[in-house]
Amino acid sequence: MLTFTRFVYAAFGTAAIAAGSGGLIRPGLLGTEVAESPLMQHLVREQAAGFVFIGLMFFWCLRHFDARRPVHLALLTFTVIFAGIHWVSGYAWSHPQVLVVNSAPALLLAITAPWKER
Repeated sequence: MLTFTRFVYAAFGTAAIAAGSGGLIRPGLLGTEVAESPLMQHLVREQAAGFVFIGLMFFWCLRHFDARRPVHLALLTFTVIFAGIHWVSGYAWSHPQVLVVNSAPALLLAITAPWKER
């Protein structure tokens, strides 16, 4: 399980930093609505900055594996809230791929969570 947990940290950290970097550099890649609206570009860049930070926190957990509990639980909380936004709005139910993409991280972080302190 420890190897799988480390893999989850590395994969999610890489994905979050890549997505965040892409959003910071080219927010218009998300569609014409974003490309044409300065406000939407601003909002995408703000969320992208958050994803870079989240990716760095995943790598922190990977490097400080024995002290990761509070950060892991904070990441789990974030992923549940993030997925919950899509569940409650109903958007995910009409787009199954969004349901999977938003639910899988929460599930994997719950499975790999250090629920008890060592």
